[in-house]
Amino acid sequence: MSNFFQLIISFLLVFPIAIFIVVFIVSQKLNRKTTKAFGHAADVTTLVLFFAVPIAVQSLFKIETVGFLVGMALFLSVILTFQEWKSQNEIELIPLIRKIWRFLFIVLSATFFIVWCIGFVFKVIEFVN
Repeated sequence: MSNFFQLIISFLLVFPIAIFIVVFIVSQKLNRKTTKAFGHAADVTTLVLFFAVPIAVQSLFKIETVGFLVGMALFLSVILTFQEWKSQNEIELIPLIRKIWRFLFIVLSATFFIVWCIGFVFKVIEFVN
């Protein structure tokens, strides 16, 4: 039974798009609003991407990136908070956190996609040789 859970968790870490699609479909069925469904799916997938990106980089390049990822997330949070503070006198916390989380979704998704493409190229080169 524990092997089954390990298999499911491994699959979801390797394919975070599966989580995105499932959460999007379920949320769309419950809310009937595509924009809210996309937001819910992005929120859940961001959490998974925080684990998936370091695992993918570690498996490809043998480099620990957890510290860098957390530092980058904090740095981006500070930048976005400062930008929000400059544009508005009063910072609303929940919309700011949502904006930071969604921006991290874009950054982590792009990073995961790039790492996957590099891994694919490495495997093709390895297969050819």
